[in-house]
Amino acid sequence: MSEVEPIVFDFTRIDEGFMTIEATKLKLLMNALFTGSYFPVQVRGNPMQIDRFTRALAAEKDYVAAFNNYGLNNPATYRSRYKLDSAVRKFERDTGLVWPIK
Repeated sequence: MSEVEPIVFDFTRIDEGFMTIEATKLKLLMNALFTGSYFPVQVRGNPMQIDRFTRALAAEKDYVAAFNNYGLNNPATYRSRYKLDSAVRKFERDTGLVWPIK
């Protein structure tokens, strides 16, 4: 069995094209989260950057799951969307980056 190359999110090296490159990695990670497949991930940065990233990622997953389970016009979906918007705002404010999923 060959070892899978981990997805690395490195917030210590932010430049102009950072989120463009990271958006592709994020798409792979979201796919792995929803399929339940194993995919190694490394997140580098200061503790606040890592916390904001993981919270936004978890909120994104929760929103998509609520949308798939209940549809758009359900209170549970609205609540998860509100939590996602809040997590994304905090991520963008504290990292200075734009969340790549809209």
